[in-house]
Amino acid sequence: MRRFPVVLRFPVVLAALVLAALAAIPGAAAAGEPPHAYHRLDRVGAALAKDPLFVDPDVAQALGASDRARLRAAIAGTARRLGTPAYVVVIPNPGQSESQGRDDAFLFMLHDRTRRDGLYVMADAHGDLESEAFNVPRRGRSPLDDLDEEDEPGAATPADSEHPFAGLADRIARRLDGYAAAPSASPTLPRLYSSPDPFGQENTLRPDEPEITAPLLTGLLLAGPAGAAVLYGLGIGVLALRRGGPRSSPDRPKAGRHARARTKPSMRWLRRNGAKDLERLRRLLATADTRRGRAYAVSAYDAAQILYDDAKDDESKAIDLVGAIVLARQGCVALARDIEAPPSPCLVNPLHGRSVVRKRVRKLEKDHGGALPRQCPLCANCRDLDKRQALDERRLLRIPGPGGHRPHTLVPGVWRETAWGAHGKTFLPRVMRYLGVD
Repeated sequence: MRRFPVVLRFPVVLAALVLAALAAIPGAAAAGEPPHAYHRLDRVGAALAKDPLFVDPDVAQALGASDRARLRAAIAGTARRLGTPAYVVVIPNPGQSESQGRDDAFLFMLHDRTRRDGLYVMADAHGDLESEAFNVPRRGRSPLDDLDEEDEPGAATPADSEHPFAGLADRIARRLDGYAAAPSASPTLPRLYSSPDPFGQENTLRPDEPEITAPLLTGLLLAGPAGAAVLYGLGIGVLALRRGGPRSSPDRPKAGRHARARTKPSMRWLRRNGAKDLERLRRLLATADTRRGRAYAVSAYDAAQILYDDAKDDESKAIDLVGAIVLARQGCVALARDIEAPPSPCLVNPLHGRSVVRKRVRKLEKDHGGALPRQCPLCANCRDLDKRQALDERRLLRIPGPGGHRPHTLVPGVWRETAWGAHGKTFLPRVMRYLGVD
């Protein structure tokens, strides 16, 4: 076989490395991707160049003519106050899209394609809001800012999931105003900490990661500044090569914003949103300055990470993925409020988030009373539904499994035994014992 001289081979190797690096840049089309992979982003970007409000025809009913006129005025006012452009996109974002259903990833990819800085606000088909500010001269949003955002006028999620577009224009306008009214600061670019899989490879299986226990990860996470600097440099390099580069923020919540709760989530939905909530808690642990809440948050992170890693795509462990989401969110609440014992989640659907009241729900007692305490923890929405006599078994979270979805109250195990924390204050210790962690 003919071999190239070393002098000629080096440029070839260098070129290969450069191409690999370019493929890791967010927004860069990977080799082999279909030509249509990012047509949707280009279509939205072209429309925004003409009109800062884009409403996809598939969700045209989300905003009426008067709402659109009011929002265009709000967008123009926000742009003047910010001194940068502002854009609003209302569009479905299914899991099969180029952003794999992640609204934050969609906004980053849209910004990468258009190369236009400014404030981007997005509403999806569920009425959930996402926003990112690219080189906007306002103070960035803290992960803690969005923790209770569902209770605010510019809420990330609609008050009634049955009517996702009710009040949407008001929520978007208040979100715009919130950014415009924020304190001035030097323009910065947010970061996306994990990117979607390459287009068309969403379901490609990856080799298992080397097994590392969650407590060890937590210890590394909370190490001193010197260790953090080393890990940061190593981590960025590895992630850039494996996943296509750094990704943005955060909290969302958007961190998170909490992902929209579903009655019959799929395994893929649980995996995707479990990853989001774990990442959110990880970032909060690295930045939040609390005392009473940190111990609970650290233990919740350890338990949630173990549950998430162990469940993988095993449908028989789907309820453990729900547990990972609940624990990650509770850890965030403990840090945000600096409390030792976060409230238990809504027992009708633990994905609804924290409970605000305890009530007897007679419509659920007949078939599910054994798994529900007499005073059932309810979120604000379920509380209001109960007042209207509209809270029944159809609202219960149903867990996917080999035999189909079934109510979470009928799935035996630690979650039913503890009623997701409604039975006393031993929820987290009981979960840790279930996992075999001291």
